[in-house]
Amino acid sequence: QMTEKNFDIDINLINILPLNLLLELEILPLKQDEEFVYLGCVRILENKELERVQNFFKNHFIKLVIVDRFKLKTKLENLEKNSLLNTLFAQIKNELRQNTDLVKEKEAQSGVSALFDFLINEALRLRASDIHLEPSKNLALIRFRIDGILHLIFELENEIYNALNTFIKLKAGMNLAQKRRAQDGSFTLVIKEFEYDFRLSSLPLAYGESLVIRILEHKEEFLNLEHLNLTSQDLNNLKRKINEAYGLILLTGPTGSGKSTTLYACLNEIKSVHKKIITAEDPIEYKLDLVQQIMLNEKAGLDFDNALRAILRQDPDVIMIGEIRDEQSLDIAIKASLTGHLVFSTLHTNDALGVIYRMLDMNAKPYLIANALSLVIAQRLVRKLCVHCKFKSDKHYEGFEGEFYEAKGCEHCKMSGYNGREMVAEFLIIDENITELIRAGASRSELASYLKKQNHQSMLKKALEKAKEGITSIDEILRVVK
Repeated sequence: QMTEKNFDIDINLINILPLNLLLELEILPLKQDEEFVYLGCVRILENKELERVQNFFKNHFIKLVIVDRFKLKTKLENLEKNSLLNTLFAQIKNELRQNTDLVKEKEAQSGVSALFDFLINEALRLRASDIHLEPSKNLALIRFRIDGILHLIFELENEIYNALNTFIKLKAGMNLAQKRRAQDGSFTLVIKEFEYDFRLSSLPLAYGESLVIRILEHKEEFLNLEHLNLTSQDLNNLKRKINEAYGLILLTGPTGSGKSTTLYACLNEIKSVHKKIITAEDPIEYKLDLVQQIMLNEKAGLDFDNALRAILRQDPDVIMIGEIRDEQSLDIAIKASLTGHLVFSTLHTNDALGVIYRMLDMNAKPYLIANALSLVIAQRLVRKLCVHCKFKSDKHYEGFEGEFYEAKGCEHCKMSGYNGREMVAEFLIIDENITELIRAGASRSELASYLKKQNHQSMLKKALEKAKEGITSIDEILRVVK
């Protein structure tokens, strides 16, 4: 008996033993020499169990090697997954040869629908936010975005990918004949008593259609301000601002920084039978009670500008515009906020101060910005360190003072060192002094100097606090924030 932490497995030896035996006994054959077959395990096997394995190796003795439980479990899971996928691939090829209906699920599930189920369940198990299916010359790649980072999950032969592509497009109500134009679709599934929305986007590439599926879970806690992990001061300021009768509240940050979640949480907080709330969205990500949600459709003539004008004729108290895209939509949003409406929207800039200067670039008048703007929230999502394997770091980070943390990776975080994400937000509250500075046409450096005197908490400062608390790492902050 030996012990070994890092180990490789011998595929030829694995093929000798039945998979169900490997899974039942939690064993893996590692290697063999002239006399022994070395068997990786997490405990000493009983004699009866050893005999069952020995029957497959008549000319060798078995020597046990105690190995890392998590690594062995991971390799067994991968073997089981590969075995299942290979079975499904063979079934799909057979069905394609026989021209079997891909979607027929009544009597026996078709191979392609079983592959689709595997794909969705695996994405949910790994907490993926998006599934990317990308064809190339020889193989199609299946990748998951997990905590903001893309990971390769497996590869498909093109004929199997094309069958899967057809199945998914059919499920999303898309035009199967249309392969040269980008399309959008959606579908809803109930999995283990939870309801999920799936938004689908197709894009024609050189070797076929790329599909991206965004996963949206119906979870009430997502839409709760208390679950945004804001500081108590920021949370109080936010609640105060969103309960005001009028003003413009803007969120900024790159795609995938959680702006939609924050917007919906704000609307969820203030919705009531006493307020008329109307949103113009493309697409609608979460459906809210007591909120009138418009799905924009440019082909039908319902674009942002037309929708906004129509909304203002509906006597709203609160308006939410998914994104300010041009001068016209900005002009309408500003005027709406100045005529007694509370307006929420998003804008793409790097930081909170950048919002003011982006609005000026879009030809908004300084005095209108000064009067309309109420609050700017700039946000990012940082990955959270795994609570099971994080430790105080002895690294020195130039320019950063204090004690910080890092993680080595374990079975709980799939060896990544991170598990889940948390918002880092910078709050710029437009007070009377900032209003006067904007109206007077102050430069960016003048505004920045004023904020510095007020001890304004920048996004980097907020992120560093989270790093000192052990929530995230300096490496993650440098990747996302700085």
